[in-house]
Amino acid sequence: MNLPNKITVFRFCCVPVLLACAFINFPYHWVAALLVYFIACMSDKADGIIARKQGIVTDFGKLMDPLSDKTLVFAAYIIFFNIGWHTDIVIMIMLAREFLVAGIRMAAASTGEVIAANKFGKAKTFLQMATTGMVFLLLAIGEGGPDIDTNTPWLNIYCTIAFWIVGIITALSGIIYAKDGWHLIKTK
Repeated sequence: MNLPNKITVFRFCCVPVLLACAFINFPYHWVAALLVYFIACMSDKADGIIARKQGIVTDFGKLMDPLSDKTLVFAAYIIFFNIGWHTDIVIMIMLAREFLVAGIRMAAASTGEVIAANKFGKAKTFLQMATTGMVFLLLAIGEGGPDIDTNTPWLNIYCTIAFWIVGIITALSGIIYAKDGWHLIKTK
């Protein structure tokens, strides 16, 4: 297994650590969650750079890299959902998009075609990671004092607005994947 693929597997391994940091209440657990999330997000950038620079882009990487990103981001959404910050419709939009794209990728794989992430999918992932990362940062800052806690109304408003923006971009990304993969969906 090459280095970019090992980094992708590492990102999968970060998910249970992130969940543990968020759900187990210990001193500065939000700081730990932020650090784990940040390292995992940066590993996404690193594996792509290394793979392209060394010319070792693999089918495993094309399939598993986006899956590891989705797993990481949805772990963050599970954490926020548990806190009470959620917009059910947005989460359903995001899940629907992910299942649609996964279905298109499976259909493509059955014909020997591999569909890698496109620019819209990468932008969606960046925005999801950035907005969720900001929430972890605000939670970590709040751990240092009484200014921010999980009941802060403006933080809930930020989450709602940010998640709706990302939800819309996620839906548009799904539409583009469906358009590009329509030849795999339509029947003859």
